[in-house]
Amino acid sequence: MKLLKKNETPFEGILNNWLNDEFIGIPSIDHSIKTLPPVNLIESKESFTIELSAPGFDKDDFKIELDNFNLSVSLDIDNKMNESIQYIKREYNYSSFKRSFKLAKYSDIKKIDASYVNGILTIQIPKTKEAIPLPVKSIKIS
Repeated sequence: MKLLKKNETPFEGILNNWLNDEFIGIPSIDHSIKTLPPVNLIESKESFTIELSAPGFDKDDFKIELDNFNLSVSLDIDNKMNESIQYIKREYNYSSFKRSFKLAKYSDIKKIDASYVNGILTIQIPKTKEAIPLPVKSIKIS
């Protein structure tokens, strides 16, 4: 029995079968794409924020290291295929990664804080007091 996507036309099904390695007799190959998790980099007056989207993990899975203003976030997982599971289609696959960020020299590296909520790893990097812009001051002319 062939399972079709909801909005797949018969032609797309034939084309997908033709492009599928098993259709032409080649054993199935893992076609998963290895990618880095996407990040948002945010700057405010008081801090920098790194938001890294990595759902499906525990906070203990991540490793965050700081080496001379180089911040690295990594995740090392054993991604062995479970041989007892036969996938009909596999569109996502978790893999190990490492992302690095060069911090500004005016980052307060002693006060970096990280949290992991709803699949988003958030790293707060405060700025030093010298880097925070002073408010505009109006000077009276005498």
